[in-house]
Formats: sequence, structure tokens, C-alpha cells
Amino acid sequence: MLIDLHAHSYLSKDCDLDPRAVLDRAAMFGLDGVAFTETNTQDGCDELFEIGAKAKVKVFVGLELITDRGQYLCFFPKPEMAPEPVQLWGSNREKPWSAAECLPKVRSLGAAIVAARPYDRDSSHPAMDYVRSLSGLVCAVEGYNARVKQTANDLAVEAAEALKVPCTGGSDARATVDEVGYGATFFKTPIQTQEQLVAALLAGDFHPVMAGELPRLTRPGEAQAARASGKHQRRGGGGGGRRRR
Repeated sequence: MLIDLHAHSYLSKDCDLDPRAVLDRAAMFGLDGVAFTETNTQDGCDELFEIGAKAKVKVFVGLELITDRGQYLCFFPKPEMAPEPVQLWGSNREKPWSAAECLPKVRSLGAAIVAARPYDRDSSHPAMDYVRSLSGLVCAVEGYNARVKQTANDLAVEAAEALKVPCTGGSDARATVDEVGYGATFFKTPIQTQEQLVAALLAGDFHPVMAGELPRLTRPGEAQAARASGKHQRRGGGGGGRRRR
């Protein structure tokens, strides 16, 4: 089962994507599900689940938690009942929330945590090698993010190997629906519910999938290395020959 574990909609700040358009695009690429991981919030999860009930692909909900030491995809068994980050740690306008404080709390609430784009220097406060200290807290590392340079993805894979956890994949679609379909996570077992998704993430039986063509930001040498490695599986799909702009 193929699920894009990292996508955004108009429920995220600075994103205008209609979740219905995201789901339609995902269906065109042969995906089975999309996890909407809105920035620092799960407010609106009821709306997303309602849209998903009428869609061709399944909808899952998480949040992308932005901290002082990286970004983390957090998936709760019942997101509608999980507290909002601002309720737990107050405003982050003056300074970002502390990863050292946030991650143990999120994990204690039953969430599965995936370290997202840890080596992406273009993101704010990237985790970098701090991610290697998170044994027991993260269940996976995002080993393929379609918006991130391949060298950063490769470092993420190495961190996952050091932590002895698997990798996930996702599009991180935010600017345009054309970004949907370039990355996903393959689960060996069917995932029908949010609770099953969390259980599968904690069980660790999945791997990242690279779909379509490599993004333009990947250099030719890196693309050849990525195709030759066994770290990412490549999958074609509807519209797979189209490059991101």
C-alpha cells in the first residue's frame, strides 16, 4: 500500500492547496492514501477526514512539528483528541519550541514520530546530526523527501541506519499539486484507519518509494547514484514523466 506521508493543504500557513485536488492528483499517480501533515496543527482534521470519506484514496492526518532542532511528522491514533502544540507549549513566535521538551511529550501521548528532512539546510533549524540522538523517540526518518536535495536525503538514510529505524518517503507537496506523486511510503500490510497507520509506523514494516522523475534540484550525478542504490525504490505512475517546475 502506497501512502504519501508528507503533504500539506490550505490548513497549513503559506499553503493554498485544496486537499481535494491533492487527493485527485494522488489517485492519478496510483497512490492509496495521503497523510496531511499541516504545520504545527491538526486543527481541521475533521474536515480532512470528511473529504477523505468521499475520495478515491484514503486520508490520514498528522502534523509537522517545527522545533529548534528539526521538523517532525507526528501521527496520533486519534488526532481529533490530541492537544494542539500551542496548548502544550504556548506561542512559538518569539522562539521555536524545544525538541528536547516536545518530542518526549508527543511520544508519551501515543504518537508515532518521523524525523522529517533532517539534513535539509534550506529549512529553518534543521536537525542535522541531532537526529542521531533520538533513539527510542523517532520510529523512522524521512529518507526520501521529493523537495530536498538528494545528498540531504542520503544523509537522512545514513542517520536511519545508525538509529536502526526504517525510512519513510513523501512529496512534501506545498506549492502546487504538481508536487504530489513524487514520493511515498510503501506499507506491506493494508492500512485502513488512522489507528492502523500509527501501529504500522511503530512496527516499522515499510520503506520509501521514489515516484516519477527526480526533481530538478537533483544534479545528474546524484540522480544516477540514487537510481543505482537500493535505498529508494523507483516507481512509475500516471504523469510520471512530468518534471516539477
